Amino acid sequence: MADTVITIVPVRDPDQPGSCLLSWQGRDWIAPLPDVRATAVDLFTVAAYADLMILMAVRLRLDPGTVSAMASDLISQTGRTSFGTEQTISLLPVGSSKKRQGLVLIRRQRLEGVVDTATARQMGLTWLAAAEAAESDQLVTEALRTAGGIPEERIEGLFAYLRELRSKGAAPGAGRE
Repeated sequence: MADTVITIVPVRDPDQPGSCLLSWQGRDWIAPLPDVRATAVDLFTVAAYADLMILMAVRLRLDPGTVSAMASDLISQTGRTSFGTEQTISLLPVGSSKKRQGLVLIRRQRLEGVVDTATARQMGLTWLAAAEAAESDQLVTEALRTAGGIPEERIEGLFAYLRELRSKGAAPGAGRE
């Protein structure tokens, strides 16, 4: 599961809508904030479905085929056909009845990985924090430019310092995972 670490950091571009930079196994891409937030929520949702599937298989002793069919029925009732977004990652609830563990399958183009449900939930928190940081950075940049009349070089210096603080963990979740 170590190869399923996806890093996410806020992107500061005051002239463009907010976005985050995602990196996974040497591939980088930019995702808009609405997609980042939607995928964060989906990480929680898919983790819950995966845990439910394992609970039904282990506690109720249902066979994996029945559990899968029931989960598919539940998901289809929501009107959803997929989790995640094309701009971020796709998500699918899976599990290991042998290990008694819910898992989340993550895909992006040719990349594929699996995380446990606790990790998926932590990723969701990290993604929400990164989205909030990107939005905040964009607003602060605009305020410093417009109301403060601060030159772009000084603004960039301030945000370089903030990125350093975030990478050290000063802002919980931002820039990690």
